[in-house]
Parts: sequence; structure tokens; C-alpha cells
Amino acid sequence: MFVKILGTLAAASLILLSPVEVKAQERGLIWAPAKNSDRSYSARLGAKLPTETPLRAGLEMGMSASEGGAVVDTPVKFWGDMTLMSTNLPGVKIARDVGILMNALTGSAAVTMTMTQKRVATADFDVESNRNVTLRYDGHSQQWSGLDVSQSLRLTRSATGTAFVLTGASRETFDEFSSSVALEQKLSDNLTVTGSFDRGFEDRFRPAVHANYKIRW
Repeated sequence: MFVKILGTLAAASLILLSPVEVKAQERGLIWAPAKNSDRSYSARLGAKLPTETPLRAGLEMGMSASEGGAVVDTPVKFWGDMTLMSTNLPGVKIARDVGILMNALTGSAAVTMTMTQKRVATADFDVESNRNVTLRYDGHSQQWSGLDVSQSLRLTRSATGTAFVLTGASRETFDEFSSSVALEQKLSDNLTVTGSFDRGFEDRFRPAVHANYKIRW
């Protein structure tokens, strides 16, 4: 039954990707490339349904390579998102979303619930909390295969763009845990530099520094 439901979502995604007339000001089209790791990239394509219901769906294509540079996987996935709640009041913004991601080749899937809350704590600082709960489905065994949970807390000084971030996560139904402490500095609207101290699922602590540059069009 679960696979049939996801199959229906997949068919709807293909319909959404067929040629349609979309006004630019409506921003109905979705194009979101991403670097998942040093050897893994993906691009999410899709559209927002032309209805009052906040539904979005489409296709996600990716590529993973080995350390030697050889391509080892080219996953194709169907995705769908729906906003369950969106509240924007003076000093506070709350959102809840649910998303489905299905591997078109294997039938494996994941259902994710996301909860985000942003508040103005003081005149100088903003607080943001994020919670994600993911339930995974194995297409080969045709059964639910695990639960992943993550949570983050961000304290941002709005005047300087400096943020202190705490992150914790578990996977394989709380069998493995990871945590991270990070300091971010926003240098411009497109450029952010981050220094972090991470404890991965392998029980090793790793310091890291990286920059994130993004462009919207």
C-alpha cells in the first residue's frame, strides 16, 4: 500500500514537470542544486502546484563518485513536500512541513517531518530551533527500516551576522549519535564562513572550516 501511494506521488511529479505556462512573478518553478559531500552532488527540479494548498513536487537527480573519481551511483528520486502550518507574527515565525522522497529505481523511501521556529529573543539576538524526524522505508524488504532524528539551536547576533550553532543527531533508531558545535560569520548576502568542531557517528572529533557561497536567480 505504501509503495502504491508513493507511486501516485511519482506520477504526479512527472505531470508537474511537463511543459506548462508559469508566470515568473509566481515563482512556481523549483531548481535547487546541492553539494551533499565532497563526492556527492544532486539537483532538485520541480514546481509548486497551482492551487491554494501548499504542495510542491518534482524530480531529484544525483551523482556519487569514488575516491578515484569514478561514478558509482546516479540516483533518481521523486520528491514531494507539503506545508502543514506556517505562522508569521511580529517577533516569531513557526513552520511545520512533511516531505516524501522515493528512489525511483529501488522503491526505497523516506518520510520527514520538519519543525522550525524563529524568535526575536532580545534587541540584539535571534533564536532559531530546527527539528527533523525521518522514517525510512526499505524497498527491497518492503518494510520500515529505521528512524533518524536531528535537532539544532542557533543563536544569531543580527547586527554582525555572527551565529553560534549547536547540533545533535541520531540514526538507526537511536543506535548511533553525532553532535556539532559551530561558529558562523556572514560576510555578505551570499557568503558565509563556518568553523566547527564535530563528533561524527564514528566517535571521532573533527575540527573543520569551510565557506558557503550561494546564488539565487
